[in-house]
Amino acid sequence: MKASAKQNSVLQTWLTAAWLASLVILVQGSQVLAAGGTASPTATAPAGRADVGAKLFDRSDCRNCHSVNHQGSEVGPDLTQVGLRRAPGKLLEFIYDPEDQFPDTKMPRFPWKSKQEVADIVAYLQTLKKPVDRDAIRKTTTSPVEFGKALVAAFDCRACHIIQDGGRPRYPNLTHIGSKIYPEWEQEWLKDPQKIKPGTFMPTFGFTEDEAKAIATYLDSLK
Repeated sequence: MKASAKQNSVLQTWLTAAWLASLVILVQGSQVLAAGGTASPTATAPAGRADVGAKLFDRSDCRNCHSVNHQGSEVGPDLTQVGLRRAPGKLLEFIYDPEDQFPDTKMPRFPWKSKQEVADIVAYLQTLKKPVDRDAIRKTTTSPVEFGKALVAAFDCRACHIIQDGGRPRYPNLTHIGSKIYPEWEQEWLKDPQKIKPGTFMPTFGFTEDEAKAIATYLDSLK
């Protein structure tokens, strides 16, 4: 009887340990799914070094496809305000493995030596962005069209789109978008592109209702 009780105690201890291990795996799995379904390099990403990233950016010839302050190639988006368009973690994931994030992208995967290199480049890109004071823009404009035009300039929508006399031909030309799409639809798209088209390259800027409406009104005025 004593031997049987001891065996039951050992079995119960083993089952408890196994249950706890399964629970940990389940929680970790849920966190991975919440992050986008795949393990992310941000989980172990080191702190980025902007000065090192600037040198690596040049050494990797990133300007062969991209520009900074609209100086450089027009193959890919201008990167000056990319820090406003993408969170650091998303930037790291994209640069680390572009096709994993956007299968249709033309961005190649570089043979990075380590995640540290990617973190360094992301840190450098963060130094390029210019903060946008939305309230100040709202106060200094006198109409929804002016407000929308100012927001388009501040967030550098021309980094990816052609709008009238400037921009990048990477994504749809927005000059005559008002003759193709209703402003109401454009407004909903601007508020949350991923909700309308999951996986789209267009980022979510977090525009408020009136900001999205102002941009849609401005674009509609160009038709």
